[in-house]
Amino acid sequence: MKQQQKTIKMTTTVKTSEAVLVAVAKTIKGTSFIGIPRYENSKGEVSKYTLLVGINFANVLKSDMLSLLEKKSELFIELAKNHKVELIAEAYDKVFKSLENRLASDEIKELLREENNETINRSDAQKEAFIHLAKGVKKHIATNVIYVHGLQIKKTVLEPIEYKAVNSRELTIVQNKIRKFCDFKQEKYKTFKYNANEIKIQGVTL
Repeated sequence: MKQQQKTIKMTTTVKTSEAVLVAVAKTIKGTSFIGIPRYENSKGEVSKYTLLVGINFANVLKSDMLSLLEKKSELFIELAKNHKVELIAEAYDKVFKSLENRLASDEIKELLREENNETINRSDAQKEAFIHLAKGVKKHIATNVIYVHGLQIKKTVLEPIEYKAVNSRELTIVQNKIRKFCDFKQEKYKTFKYNANEIKIQGVTL
């Protein structure tokens, strides 16, 4: 009986904390910073984060597209030191097409859906999986889990781990190098599972 009472109390505490998080997030006008002083990812790395929420993600994609276009000549010269030009061109085209599809008008996106476009399908699946609650806060429909999301401004690793090497195709490696060379902001757009960790938002520590 005592164990059951403890479980109910913990659940109530988490739900209350989530409600406060959403309430505070709803006071955000424009953009704001969220501080997460300690977060452990799925691999076990513990880090401190500062996020910027309230930004328009479409503008993030537009910024990435502009960077991709402006740095095209430079990145071809740099990547050609280690990869064939034909492969770089294929990788560049894939990165460009992905951005182009995500920035397309609603009419174009509908045509791409009819063609079963992979980029649009992934984007739609992501949107349909969540409910937007407030700026920087969303809920996963299937699990009711609350997530905090935004543009990563700063990350400080508190407890590092050694990540295992991933064996990727050369085409994938080059695509990743292109995104890194162009400093894509979308790569810094992060989502964190909220589990009543201490979070500072709008000057309030939750």
